Amino acid sequence: MNIKLTIEYDGTHFYGFEIQPQKRTVRGEIESAILGVTGEEIKLCCAGRTDKGVHALAQVINFSTGSGLSPSDLKRAINANLPKDIYVKNTAEVPDEFHARYSAKGKVYLYRLLGGKSPLRRNYVWEYRFKLDFATLREIVPIFCGRYNFKRFAKRDEGVCEVRRFDMWEKEDEIHLEIEGDRFLHKQVRMMVGTALLFARNRIDRASIIHMLNGGEGMAALAPASGLYLKRVIY
Repeated sequence: MNIKLTIEYDGTHFYGFEIQPQKRTVRGEIESAILGVTGEEIKLCCAGRTDKGVHALAQVINFSTGSGLSPSDLKRAINANLPKDIYVKNTAEVPDEFHARYSAKGKVYLYRLLGGKSPLRRNYVWEYRFKLDFATLREIVPIFCGRYNFKRFAKRDEGVCEVRRFDMWEKEDEIHLEIEGDRFLHKQVRMMVGTALLFARNRIDRASIIHMLNGGEGMAALAPASGLYLKRVIY
């Protein structure tokens, strides 16, 4: 039986999704919980690996199991074995060919910005301390939309991908950015956000960003992990 889980987690106290020796990871906690429920040592598949400190509103994973438990019973049992910073929101039996990563048609990420400080939100936003012009930021974000090799906005060259939209809005005292693409390179969303804020602070010009999008040299800025959320996986 191939089981799909949609999960939410607070990434603050994890060293990312993927297993790391002697480190607390999202994968490690979930696989341990499934072992406790089914007695099976499974290796799950995920839609996208998140880095240390990055959150997920709807990460998708799947795994094969010989357990006789129904999806709803698996949900209850796995949640009972998970720590409080991970929660299984939905479970479903899916066809054997379903793969959380390779079946995905796209992903949506949310990034939250807060001008100032908030002790309660410090792990969930970028607390920026500089003057930020909302109109200038809105002006630059559409430039990232399109099909490019975003290697200058990533930790490594992993080929071409497409950013389908890059929206932004104000929500009370925060600025929210939402980015949808067919896939994303390692740290690409954080580097796009960081570089967009460089533009809004007059630290980089439009021509330089275009040059980088076309493979030219340049230095992108990396936004903090705390403001980033995997919001949705599109199938």
